[in-house]
Amino acid sequence: MRLARSLRVSRDALLAHRLRTTLALASVGAGVGAVVLTRAIGDGARRSIDDGIRGMGVNMLVVRPAEVKRLASRREIAGAVHTLGLGDRDAIAALPVVLRAAPGAETSVRIKAGSSAMVTRLLGTTPEFPVVRGYTVQSGRFFGADDVRSARRVVVLGARVARQLFDGDPVGEQIRVRGIPFDVIGVLAPKGVLADGDEDNQVLVPISAALRRVLNATWLSAVFVSVAGSGPRAMYDAEAAIGAVVRGRHRTARDGRPDFEIQNTARYFTMQTRTTDTLDTLSTGLGAVATVLGGSGIMALMLLSVRERTSEIGLRMAVGATPGEIFAQFLAESAALAAGGWVFGALLGLAGAAIVGKIGKWPVVAPSTTIFASLAMTLAIGVAFGAAPARRASMITPIDSLRSA
Repeated sequence: MRLARSLRVSRDALLAHRLRTTLALASVGAGVGAVVLTRAIGDGARRSIDDGIRGMGVNMLVVRPAEVKRLASRREIAGAVHTLGLGDRDAIAALPVVLRAAPGAETSVRIKAGSSAMVTRLLGTTPEFPVVRGYTVQSGRFFGADDVRSARRVVVLGARVARQLFDGDPVGEQIRVRGIPFDVIGVLAPKGVLADGDEDNQVLVPISAALRRVLNATWLSAVFVSVAGSGPRAMYDAEAAIGAVVRGRHRTARDGRPDFEIQNTARYFTMQTRTTDTLDTLSTGLGAVATVLGGSGIMALMLLSVRERTSEIGLRMAVGATPGEIFAQFLAESAALAAGGWVFGALLGLAGAAIVGKIGKWPVVAPSTTIFASLAMTLAIGVAFGAAPARRASMITPIDSLRSA
């Protein structure tokens, strides 16, 4: 009964000064909201990075031709060198550190299907490509080794290309690539936009058909490599082995620069993850500082409340209330302010995350662990900053209340 009466007294005291109480709640809520919002954005970015890693392919390296060195005497010469070939792909695939290797010859093309047309990316490759890059076929099939050997004019469409050119399932239909007819044998499942661009805006054909019938070339744009093993160490070992074998097959330029480069997707995503972790640490630190400042606001409010309620406290002590009960009452008030600020801040942070995700098209993830961790931190701060005012209130005597009257 005494506890219930004490809580009712505390409620009435807080509601008697609504503006003061609201400011204390807002000071705590701002810190909690900042932590929840930044963590939601950070977790969303981390999930996006993980999706990117899975989308690019598991443990993947990409060997590409180096850019032509620009010279003042030959400003018109630009682009990549033409020294990466199918023999390099075979040499790379033979390495024990390599699980699979798929060649790539790509270019931008205009394709037509009936009265519809669009510009997209054409990639010539082999049956290993879907496994290396993590693609799945949504309908139809992917081309096989026989299609590559025969240089058949068959094509697998990206999801966006299929939607834009055809109303239904395009398998069995025909498209024209630079006027050359290709039979549609499959459609890839959607992947979205990754580090290499829009993965759904492309068409895939056998590497032999691409080189002979479309590009009229013998060189490759890339070799996609899936590393045998896992972890950064395996990636870097494979990168060194591939660099050595390709360097041995190619002539080194006079300046000692190789005519190829190896892109390690693990390095790229590790840098992104480190950046995200740093931002998480900074934002969490700032949010913690803001929450501590909110705790200072609770302490200031409670000290002022103790001073204004000296007569009330003395009267309660005179009718039998113990110092422990007074201490518990004011400590409960501090904890209630902290809990109320946490509710306000959590809702504010989640609402802000939803707005950022909708307006900015930024991936956000509701950080349930962070929300409950912030509750524990907020209650701890409320109790810690409310302990001093509660102790001061518990030391007031009836005589002190008479002096303040």
